[in-house]
Amino acid sequence: MPDFHFHVRPRVWIGPDALLRLPLLAGELAGGGQSRAMLIADPSLYESKTVERVASLLEDRGIQVLVYDEIPERSTSRQADDALRLARGSRSPLIVALGGQKTLMTARAVAVTAQGSLDIDGLLDGTASSAPAVPLIEIPTSLRHPFMLEDCILLPDGRDRRIRMARSQGAAPRVVLVDPALSGSLSSKISASCVIDGLLGAVEAYVSAKSSFLSDLLLEKAASSLAKALDELIARPDDPSARAEAWRGSFLAALGVSMSAPGIGTATALAVNSRWPVPKASLAAILLPYSLESAAKSRLEKVAALSRLFDEERYAAEEREGQHSSTQEAAARAAEWLRTRLGLLKIPSRLKDFDLVLDRLVESARDARELDFMNYLPRAASVDDVFDFIKTAF
Repeated sequence: MPDFHFHVRPRVWIGPDALLRLPLLAGELAGGGQSRAMLIADPSLYESKTVERVASLLEDRGIQVLVYDEIPERSTSRQADDALRLARGSRSPLIVALGGQKTLMTARAVAVTAQGSLDIDGLLDGTASSAPAVPLIEIPTSLRHPFMLEDCILLPDGRDRRIRMARSQGAAPRVVLVDPALSGSLSSKISASCVIDGLLGAVEAYVSAKSSFLSDLLLEKAASSLAKALDELIARPDDPSARAEAWRGSFLAALGVSMSAPGIGTATALAVNSRWPVPKASLAAILLPYSLESAAKSRLEKVAALSRLFDEERYAAEEREGQHSSTQEAAARAAEWLRTRLGLLKIPSRLKDFDLVLDRLVESARDARELDFMNYLPRAASVDDVFDFIKTAF
């Protein structure tokens, strides 16, 4: 069994009214009687009035709020540069991040560099900050946050659009508030794609060479919970319980990922999304079946176990009838189970459906291989191996 390190720093609240804890926590973390905060928010949340609600919660407690919301769909580290200048100018003692992964990671980069002289480019190049990070509260809204508990920053580099991963002490937030109601504005298809994205991270961490007995326990439960949430979202798209189940599974997945490592599908989705205008959740939905098939070549028993977790009722019925699938058959069913749901959701199943150019994806293969968690794949992979994986899914 490989060694593992267990440490969880952020305080995490998950529940229907978790957001209401924000004013108290903000006052606690700002400290020193400094009643100011910078809110870095996804502009798409204005439509559901989520940005105004979060700002009002802070202002009602006497906390002045400076909002930065200039984060386009294809944002890069350049938006983090702009937010950093604003943070340093305002000297805000607290940062609150509201939105999806790119917004949260932008806020992490700002929080790590705001009190020192390090710039965002230097951070992405691996330079350590000499100053402590500004306290950060994250409020994720996209039904998954696989790097919730890790001291890392993932951003497309504004210089060349490569996905970059920076490990920095203190990059993880102090507090994470997960309120399932904040994900209610997502369409049923986007919600399902986000759940599949969370499932991709859980599956790949489960078969990773870095996995341990503890991460396996968490990731098995995460896979079961996310699979159940996906089926509920397909059957009852507006059911709040499905989103609550998705967030429970996503938190368990994040906890498991923090002890293990994601894999080739996650790296490819990040790398392609960084260079091309394709949503990461859509890429994850395409790549997960191929990641399962790839993992089955070296982790057959684990993929078979995942298949049984995805479709527990079917396997229970077969057991009652005395039917027993072989390990090979069970593993093959995992990808089949997912492709059936992609068909029901009418989600594209090939990368070419997004008008991507195969020859240009060689750059994305190189970018994916450079992410540090790729060193823990079930089998070692070169840039050529990653490109072969992309060609299979193309």
